[in-house]
Amino acid sequence: MIRIAAKRFSAVLIVIALIVTSVLSMGISAGAATTYTPRLNAPESNNVYYYNSNYNVFQKYGYGLPNCTAYAYGRAYEILKSTPKLSWNGAGQWYDYNKSGGYYSYGSTPKLGAIACWCYSGGGHVAVVEKIENGTITLSNSEWGGRTFYLTTCSTSDKNYGGNSWWTFQGFIYLLDSATPAPAPTYKTGIYKTTDYVNLRYHAGTSNTILTTIPSNTQVTVTHLYTEASTGWVWGYTTYAGKSGWFVLEYATYISALPTTAPTTVAPTTAKPTVPPTTVPPTTVAPTTVEPTTDPEAPTEPITTEPSETEPVGLGIGDVNADGEINIDDATMIQRYVAYIEELSVEQMEWADFDFDGYVTISDVTAMQSFLTYWKDM
Repeated sequence: MIRIAAKRFSAVLIVIALIVTSVLSMGISAGAATTYTPRLNAPESNNVYYYNSNYNVFQKYGYGLPNCTAYAYGRAYEILKSTPKLSWNGAGQWYDYNKSGGYYSYGSTPKLGAIACWCYSGGGHVAVVEKIENGTITLSNSEWGGRTFYLTTCSTSDKNYGGNSWWTFQGFIYLLDSATPAPAPTYKTGIYKTTDYVNLRYHAGTSNTILTTIPSNTQVTVTHLYTEASTGWVWGYTTYAGKSGWFVLEYATYISALPTTAPTTVAPTTAKPTVPPTTVPPTTVAPTTVEPTTDPEAPTEPITTEPSETEPVGLGIGDVNADGEINIDDATMIQRYVAYIEELSVEQMEWADFDFDGYVTISDVTAMQSFLTYWKDM
C-alpha cells in the first residue's frame, strides 16, 4: 500500500508539473503577456484614464468619450500606467505620427495591447487588441458621436482586421514590446520635409498666434531649435510663404544638414520678452504770447494758456484695449483670443501677458480676474 501511494503521489507531481509548463508556454506564446488583462466591458465613469482631464488629453480639450481616439488614448494609459506618447490629433494620423517619431515599435502582426490603426479620406479609426484566441482577434472600440464602448472580432487572416471596406489598414502600434517607449528621436538643424499639415506660430508654444499653415510634404529649412519644457514638443524655426516662425518638428522628417554656405542668422526669440508697463506723458501746448493792447488798463504781462492733456492712453500690461483702464473688458479680450475668436496685435499680445510667463493663455485671464477682485475689495 505504501508503494502504491508513493506511485500515485509521484503521478500527481508529474501532472502538476505538466500543467505549470503548459501555462508558462501559453504566456510565452502570447508574447510574454501573462499579466495582460483584456478590457471586455466599458470603463466605469470614475476611471481616471478615460474621464479625468488630468490623464486623458482628449477629455481635457473637449473630445472625450464617445470617441475612438479618446478611448484608445485612455486604454493605452491604463495598460502602460504612464502617459502614452501617442498623437493628439485625428485617428488617421496616429500611425504615421508614431512611425515618424519613433515612440513605439510597429508592424502588421496583431499583438495583445497593440493599437490597430486605419485611415480613410477625411478621417480614420483606432482600436485596441484585447484577445487573440483560436484564430480570432477581439478589439475594443469607441466611436465619435455613437457608442461609448463596443467590441469587434475578426479572423487573423483578415488583413483589414474587421475594418470597414472603405478603410485602409495602416498597421499596429505595439505598446508592450518594451517596458518603456522607444526614446524620442534627436533633432538638429537642417532640411526637413513635413509629414502632415502643421501650424507655423509666432513663438514656440501651442498657445501662440498662428501665422500660417505649412502643407504636408513641404521642404523647409530649420535654423534653430527649442524644446518646450511643459509638453516636451521640439520646435523648429523656419520661414515659409514669407513668414518666419516656429513649428513642431514631430510633424517633419529630417532630410539633410544645412548647406555649408548658409548665411549666419541671428537666433530668434523663443518666448515673448517681458516688458514693464509703459505710459506716455501728456502732450502740452506751447505757451502763446498775446501782444499788449493800447488799453491802459490792459495787463502788461504776457498772457499764457494752460497746458492741455490728451485723451487717456494705454497703460501697458493689462490694458489690452488701450483705453486707459484695466477692467473686465481686457479680460474678455484675452478670453476671446485664447478661444480663437479674436486676434491680438503684437503690442496687445505683450499687454495681455498679465502673469509675465511669456505666453498668452487662460492663466492670464485668471490672474487679471484675481487682480480686479482684489482692487474691488480694497
